[in-house]
Amino acid sequence: MTVSELIELLKEYPANLRVVVNGYEEGYDDLSPEQISVAKISLNTGTHHWEGQHGDSRHQAEETSDGDKVVEALVLRRVSN
Repeated sequence: MTVSELIELLKEYPANLRVVVNGYEEGYDDLSPEQISVAKISLNTGTHHWEGQHGDSRHQAEETSDGDKVVEALVLRRVSN
């Protein structure tokens, strides 16, 4: 999903609707601006069911040596209290 696609999706909801993220084990927490950032990620690197589909990238190049593409992504992070 791109930022443009997200904006279009969000236009379908009331402007005053609360935005939350899932809690550590259960429940929900409010989303704050500090939880939104841009990060470099390696696409399609997750190999275990407990991993996300994409992984953190410490690489500066557009592509890693094994052919995985590295891109910038907008990240909404859940923070632990």
